[in-house]
Amino acid sequence: MFTSRNPPPGSGMNDHRNLAIGVLSVTGMILLVAVIFATVGGQNPARAIGQIDRGGDYIMVTGQFTDNTELVYITDAAAQRMNVYSFELSNRQFVLWDALNLKSLFQSRR
Repeated sequence: MFTSRNPPPGSGMNDHRNLAIGVLSVTGMILLVAVIFATVGGQNPARAIGQIDRGGDYIMVTGQFTDNTELVYITDAAAQRMNVYSFELSNRQFVLWDALNLKSLFQSRR
């Protein structure tokens, strides 16, 4: 007769396999629920509005023009020039919107 102290031969290996299958099943279900929650919430577009970076004489600032258009302002402080770019999703390229001479712009305000 088999008791808890005397299990049938080979059942110890099955216990380890059953435990591993159970743990993997629970882990899979947790990951499935996480993916469902992540995708049901809809898309949240990444926005880089107001980000600033500086390297040497160059300053780069991002800004929002419309709900679907963001601009990148790149200023060359040494040359006192600023270029404004947008990113076109259709051809995946930056497009120059405007180029400004900051020196002449600020001198005309005086």
